[in-house]
Amino acid sequence: MDIRIYSAVPIDKNFEEYIRDKFTRLKKFLFDEGSAEFHIKREGATYISEIKIHSKGYNIFLKEKDNDINKSVENLFDRVKEQVRKTHDKVVAKKYKK
Repeated sequence: MDIRIYSAVPIDKNFEEYIRDKFTRLKKFLFDEGSAEFHIKREGATYISEIKIHSKGYNIFLKEKDNDINKSVENLFDRVKEQVRKTHDKVVAKKYKK
């Protein structure tokens, strides 16, 4: 999966690799190579993490806010994993439904 990371706040290379590793795990639920745009920005004391996933047949957009950047990314990953899994299961069920 091609993941592009855009950050309005300074993040180090280790954190960027951590994000890539987390979201690359979702590849098994996509029907093609897929791509993702990950955005991190800050409004006041709140960090906002957003992800847009583009895959064959569907797009997913989710946003998460938290005062801790790590929690924001973790909560977003949990929500995205659940959403991608649900979408994958719906497509598979529809494909094999007789």
